[in-house]
Amino acid sequence: MAGATIQKTQIPVDGMTCGHCVSTVEQALLGVEGVRSASADLASQSATVEYDPAATDFAALRSAVAAVGYEPREAIGLVTLQPAANGAPSGSQHESSPSPTTAPETEEFVARIDTGVYVDPKPGSDAPETEEFVARIDGMTCASCVRSVEEAALRVPGVKACNVNLTEATARVVLERGGNRVEDVLEAINGSGYRATLEGDRTAEGEFDGAAEGLVRRLMISAAFTVPLLVLAMSHGRLGFRGSHWVQLGLALPVMVYGGTPIFRAAWTAAMHFRSDMNTLIAVGTGTSFLYSVVALLAPFGAARGDQMPVYFETAAAILTLVLLGRHIESKARSKTSASIRKLLALQPATVRVRRAAGEAEVPLASVLVGDEVVIRPGERIPVDGTVVSGAGAVDESPITGESVPADKEPGSAVVSGSLNLDGFLVFRAESVGRETALSRIIEFVRRAQGSKAPAARLADKIAAVFVPVILAVALVTFLAWAFLGPAENGWSMAVSNAVSVLIIACPCALGLATPAALAVGIGRAAEKGILIRDGHALEAARNVDQVVFDKTGTLTLGQFAVTDIETCGEMNAESLVAKASAIEVLSEHPIAKAIAERGTDGEHAVTDYRALPGAGASARVDGEDWLLGKRDLVTGRGIDTSAAESVLERLAMEGKSVVLAARDGKLEGVFGLRDTMRPEAPQAAAALRSLGMRTHVLSGDSAEATRAVAAEAGIDEVLAPVMPVEKSAAISKLQANGRVVAMVGDGINDAPALAQADLGFAIGSGTDIAVESAGIVLVRNDPRDVGRAIRLASRTQRAIVQNYCWAFGYNLLGVPVAAGALYPWTGLLLSPIIASAAMALSSLSVLSNSLRLRHALGKD
Repeated sequence: MAGATIQKTQIPVDGMTCGHCVSTVEQALLGVEGVRSASADLASQSATVEYDPAATDFAALRSAVAAVGYEPREAIGLVTLQPAANGAPSGSQHESSPSPTTAPETEEFVARIDTGVYVDPKPGSDAPETEEFVARIDGMTCASCVRSVEEAALRVPGVKACNVNLTEATARVVLERGGNRVEDVLEAINGSGYRATLEGDRTAEGEFDGAAEGLVRRLMISAAFTVPLLVLAMSHGRLGFRGSHWVQLGLALPVMVYGGTPIFRAAWTAAMHFRSDMNTLIAVGTGTSFLYSVVALLAPFGAARGDQMPVYFETAAAILTLVLLGRHIESKARSKTSASIRKLLALQPATVRVRRAAGEAEVPLASVLVGDEVVIRPGERIPVDGTVVSGAGAVDESPITGESVPADKEPGSAVVSGSLNLDGFLVFRAESVGRETALSRIIEFVRRAQGSKAPAARLADKIAAVFVPVILAVALVTFLAWAFLGPAENGWSMAVSNAVSVLIIACPCALGLATPAALAVGIGRAAEKGILIRDGHALEAARNVDQVVFDKTGTLTLGQFAVTDIETCGEMNAESLVAKASAIEVLSEHPIAKAIAERGTDGEHAVTDYRALPGAGASARVDGEDWLLGKRDLVTGRGIDTSAAESVLERLAMEGKSVVLAARDGKLEGVFGLRDTMRPEAPQAAAALRSLGMRTHVLSGDSAEATRAVAAEAGIDEVLAPVMPVEKSAAISKLQANGRVVAMVGDGINDAPALAQADLGFAIGSGTDIAVESAGIVLVRNDPRDVGRAIRLASRTQRAIVQNYCWAFGYNLLGVPVAAGALYPWTGLLLSPIIASAAMALSSLSVLSNSLRLRHALGKD
């Protein structure tokens, strides 16, 4: 299609804060001569412009933006899009500039924008309907906080979904594209009492920030005052002296004012928003103890003249100190749950050595462009995906694929980001950079999965909504019961102590950590083994799977044919037959022809008049003789008698093998039997699934005989064949109709409908093709044994989640009545508030410790 060259440019713009800013930038750009269209986007802080380069240039566009008060940033790279045959841009990226006679119609400027906003376009759509961003949330401590943040975000018009990850303190929000809704969501979360900031790409070193240091400082200072306070208060009068209660007040004040500030501030903020959380319980409990003690010290009501009322300064201080200690230990334990993410992030080098027109230079990773030649020396990490153009060496790809055997690389070999060059000097051409590299996509995949919720988490959300108000009511009832029904001599003090114990021991920390902690560890461990689990729903489904269906070609087999039988039935011996046939087949690209060609010798044969017969075979003259190779119908159709090979043909058909007949000068000379090569791991995969009590099936469009042969060799129980691709999902549905929970294992492309229909889809995919939308689990290293490994790990992770909930719920069901004094009438047992606070911290640590056991799941398997 002829026409003027149009360039499409994306200009990063700083300073836009609202819809009015967007409109102003767009009008300024549309006022530039030659501009065809302009669209500013607040979320990505950029403007996309289509313009005629003959009428204007990029500098003029930047000047127009700057003239209306905004700051356009510099460009980073240029990608050329060539027009397709119909004149539309094809989207293919080229290494070199086009010649003057074939100038591209469209050029697209690509800039890296560190905003944390990720747009997920739908295929065939230039304007995606939704966008997604991740926000860092400070101030969350429990399941109630998670629910509060999610509800605040979902109240914003246009927000489709919000998923909060307590372990990473992040919120992933999906919203309608356009407008200023990103800022609206952040404002809504901030308005609910938390601090939300847009999160860009985090680094491993950025996991622990100043907030963690502040927590340690508060803990150290609080402990320094609490220890002597406990010694004085617990001496039972041995260290008593006149005015000791005043000394206790003096020691408790720094802990309450400095150590407890974050807790009291969070509780106050929650109250201002008519909300309650675990900070509410701690603040009410410690505040009640402290204020009661101050009143008892200043106006000792109920005490005989000259006597002192008991005080609980040490209780308030010890509780706050133990809470701070528990949060510090939790933060360190939570960091271990995200260890897999940090390991993956550590595989990204900060700088990259590239060759460009100006020579070799070291540039930041973010500046690597498609088409750059990247230089990798021994011991260096491969930063982006690409293809080797020169050099050779062994590359350790185990961080990405889990495969421990190094892969040999030579010109033409693909290299994957995150892998390690063990030896040799490599130069490769960058083909996927930024968010599109295998490593970046795996990191995003794992983060999404770790932040997802298992179905069991819905129960926690519902409980969290009413848990704290119920506990506050229980504490009030406990206080009133002990105040009016307790012993006359110390009923009020016992009422305060027991009510505080109820408030403290019921804190729902463990409840909020039960799911995210186990998901983070389990999914991270799976990623280390080359198994990418999409979300908590996939884990839930994996636990219940009892039927596993394998696609045949590309899953159980390699999709590579090999010659298994060579039968002669004429005057030639097998060696001569193979030599002549391979000389012909070497000219073909068909997989069966390639398999025969590989069996040939190095002998020279004169091949002329070669003709490919699509779907049938090939003919040619070899050393002056007329040869015909192909299917039985092709040979018999030329009037060639095949009766001499009848028994051989029947046997090969029964074994499910493909057949190629070879005829010379009108007479049958021999028969080749071929079969798709079985993956060597397939029998072990089937055996492992049987050991788990599952029934296995193979699903294929091939003949029943060929499929049965593969099933027999692999040890598969049932055969579903022949089944056309459009019928595969119906075959899965038929199994499900019998009450079975079905997992489908396929290549993620041709098998997409069946993967979507199955209760759980496993996509066999390489490290550079992991985003298989139809599957719940992606097996990066193409090993069918990983199906069993994934199911075992998913079951263990799901079991850990259930154990965590049992612990969290059971702990509160048992602890709260004891703290309220339910056992006192029969045993005289009461729970000290200090012991209650220690037990509260122990419950969270138990949940985290139970989750961290998953780090050793699968062992060295």
